[in-house]
Amino acid sequence: MAGKFISRGFRGRRSGMLVAHDARTGAVLWEAPIAPAPAAPTTHELDGRQYVAVAAGPNILCFGL
Repeated sequence: MAGKFISRGFRGRRSGMLVAHDARTGAVLWEAPIAPAPAAPTTHELDGRQYVAVAAGPNILCFGL
């Protein structure tokens, strides 16, 4: 994502953590425990706000940025 949206890299760890990385430096910006191990996250925009959605077990979690 570019422009007005936050450009970050997201990944799920086998430990059950969803991790957000700074796209430029690779530094960890935040982590969220969402065990079991999450699937590949996706980002979406709705009404000018960016969201990250990820499946973890039977759940689909969404984080607003």
